[in-house]
Amino acid sequence: CQTNPTDLLFILDSSRSVRPSEYEQVKVFVSKVIESLNVGPNATRVGVVNYASQVKNEVSLKTHRNKAALLKAVSKIEPLSTGTMTGLAIQFAINVAFSEAGRVRSRTSSCAQVAIIVTDGRPQDNVKDVSARAREAGIEMFAIGVGRVDMNTLRQIASEPLEEHTDYVESYSFIEKLALKFQEAFCGKPAPRYWERVSGAAFCHPDFV
Repeated sequence: CQTNPTDLLFILDSSRSVRPSEYEQVKVFVSKVIESLNVGPNATRVGVVNYASQVKNEVSLKTHRNKAALLKAVSKIEPLSTGTMTGLAIQFAINVAFSEAGRVRSRTSSCAQVAIIVTDGRPQDNVKDVSARAREAGIEMFAIGVGRVDMNTLRQIASEPLEEHTDYVESYSFIEKLALKFQEAFCGKPAPRYWERVSGAAFCHPDFV
């Protein structure tokens, strides 16, 4: 399919409850979603934020201009293996990852801003208020929970309608199957001058850089 341009950020929980082998499965999921996208400076840009007790900007939205380089960068990400500061990671997305300095594209552009959060535990900080700020800033929030995740946390993070923006899998061995959902969500046909609306978000005018 032809994917519409967007600024897509993965926010990945790598707290100590996530085993290294499980984190590798998360990276497979991320890579499969990326493989279906039309990646490029005037197309879809992808970033990855890694978090535990601290937040690490692994891949900024402006770093990689082609799919091969992006996939290579994802393959090198290592888990942080400490606490679970989900709220801190979402605040980082607002302040840094989706800032004009972090994403290059001006906020005056109509590019969609989408965040996919993957977490398996109960956060050690507040997510309700910061998630509301993210949504108010125009970020479409998807929340994926794994295993013993707190389902109320997912609902606090996600955009409406919740049934379209929250997913749950029993273990990381199943997360790869969710890639198809996001591949389909980001697929669309470009209109002559403006990108069609997909999942309720307006996509980039082709002239924006």
